[in-house]
Amino acid sequence: MAFYFYKREGSQLKRVVVKIGSSSLVDETGTLSSSKVDRLVTQLTALHQSHIQVILVTSGAVAAGVGALGWNRSTLTMPEKQAAAAVGQSVLIQHYQDSFAKQNIPVAQLLLTRSDIEDRKRFIHIRNTMEPLLHHGIIPIINENDTVAVEEIRFGDNDTLGALVSLVASADLYVMLSDIDGLYTANPRIDRNAKLLRRIRSITPELWEIAGDNGSKVGTGGMKTKLQAAQIATQSGIDVRIANSSHPHVLQQIITGNSIGTHFTADTPLRKKKPWIAYGTRAEGSVMVDTGAYTALTKGNSSLLLAGILSTKGNFLEGSVVTIQHNKRIIGKGIVHLSKRDIDQLLKKRQEGEPLPLLPEVIHRDQLVLLTTHKGSVSSCSTN
Repeated sequence: MAFYFYKREGSQLKRVVVKIGSSSLVDETGTLSSSKVDRLVTQLTALHQSHIQVILVTSGAVAAGVGALGWNRSTLTMPEKQAAAAVGQSVLIQHYQDSFAKQNIPVAQLLLTRSDIEDRKRFIHIRNTMEPLLHHGIIPIINENDTVAVEEIRFGDNDTLGALVSLVASADLYVMLSDIDGLYTANPRIDRNAKLLRRIRSITPELWEIAGDNGSKVGTGGMKTKLQAAQIATQSGIDVRIANSSHPHVLQQIITGNSIGTHFTADTPLRKKKPWIAYGTRAEGSVMVDTGAYTALTKGNSSLLLAGILSTKGNFLEGSVVTIQHNKRIIGKGIVHLSKRDIDQLLKKRQEGEPLPLLPEVIHRDQLVLLTTHKGSVSSCSTN
């Protein structure tokens, strides 16, 4: 049986990223459940056999390790969680290997940190690794490398990891499976009148107000993280579904276009590597711009010139990604052609009235993306 997912253009689905949360993989004792793994693998196999390329982003390493070791997760320190992940990752991948082997499907394991995505060369290497795996019918199984990922290089949750993997892989659809049915108008656990939002065409400030931080006791992501992940994917031109993993044949229901869970429709994608600049990078500093530059950037599709820069923050080098700020508000991100030291020296010369040499753009418009923020999270991007 072939499955078809009809996007706005009426095209057939070719590549899907499925993220599964910890709560959907463990039993009531917090131990990894072979039956739940098998149920997920059976559904992924059906997609795979229908010539849909599948990438699995899985949580569960820490939970599997805690279960195997008999530890109490609520009392663990960060090093102990990393130790549990080191034990649990092998347990987790073995469950997947055994289950997929019953279907005669080979799998590959990729463990990533945020820094792997932030570095453009490593970003491309990840893509170049996944392409031959998918071409040869091998399912990549991806998780965060919890054993080495400290705060500075963490994704924070696998919802975000899955969205960035979708970006790397140029997926058509990103599915987040957990123990919730989708995005509601209120928290359904405490509000009986909460209604499920079936289709979302634009992520608005009102949606950010609706999204809370209530997550599963064995997971790290609440609805806010799922909304952030949906934003990354949709603004990269990827459709998104949030659905309950316990729903019978949930993936088949989604792929055939049934109204299940919450469906976020893709926006017009950012061009070239702008999705990576917007969402895959960590800013090394900031440049503050005046009103003239703000207008030129937001209204005129212009590059950022030295004339519009007021000051800098951080300690960045040429080729770094920085945020662009106007009146203390982040309006964009881009790759600078000059280091902080060079920009500061030129600003000093300008202030002292010295003539300046003819300079290239500080940030070329092809390496600049405009952002608007809501409570510190990117809520929309321009396609300029």
